[in-house]
Amino acid sequence: MRRENRMLKHTIACFLLSVFLFLPSAFADAVKDGNKLFAGADYAGALEKYQKAREADPANPILFYNIGTCQYMLGNYDEAAKELQSAVRMPDSLLAAKAAYNLANTHFRAGEKLEPAQKIQKFRESLAYLKRAVELAPDFEKAKKNAEIVQRRLKEALDEQKEQNQDNQNQDQKQPEMSDAAKAALARAEQLCKQGEYDATKQVLEKIIAEDETASQLNSYLQRIEDIIDIQAGRKPKAKIDASNADNDLEVI
Repeated sequence: MRRENRMLKHTIACFLLSVFLFLPSAFADAVKDGNKLFAGADYAGALEKYQKAREADPANPILFYNIGTCQYMLGNYDEAAKELQSAVRMPDSLLAAKAAYNLANTHFRAGEKLEPAQKIQKFRESLAYLKRAVELAPDFEKAKKNAEIVQRRLKEALDEQKEQNQDNQNQDQKQPEMSDAAKAALARAEQLCKQGEYDATKQVLEKIIAEDETASQLNSYLQRIEDIIDIQAGRKPKAKIDASNADNDLEVI
């Protein structure tokens, strides 16, 4: 009986040893095959290989990165975000920066087709991860470029929400006719604007809006003047930037 027990333990030990010896090889082969498929734009096939590798090494951070990147390329943004959030915690700062970059792109793309309020939240998350990528890798130029793009798109989304809110207010209540003082202030503002005196235009509009309730409808005009002032002050990218997100540079490890 004791002999049989010893033989059984020996058999189990040999079996476990053979499994452990198999795992690294199975993992490496699956990842290698997945990388080849990814390079050939077969993202579904690559995903299948990475998921197979996960059976051999479930907690490997590279798989969170690669699987998340595949899900992104397939347009499965929720699944991609879950995987990449884990990959951002990788101890290697360069790999973590790449994961943050991919996660930023994921939030950006997920937000593009949403309504303004949800879009703003996604764009802000994207910008936060791009900043994280630059913190981890200061020379990460692609992340810096995308940060500029997302900042511009975030401002557009904020403006869109502001206009939408204004339209809703207009539907809820009819705007009162502007008073003579408000009309005079508007005429003065338009004159100053034509002369290129935008700071003075802004002051005229701010003053009448603060003093006269009927001038509230001039807020959108004031916003446009503020945008012009911001542009003149250089608060926009100096160089022309490609309007497309640089997500074609995403890669796997």
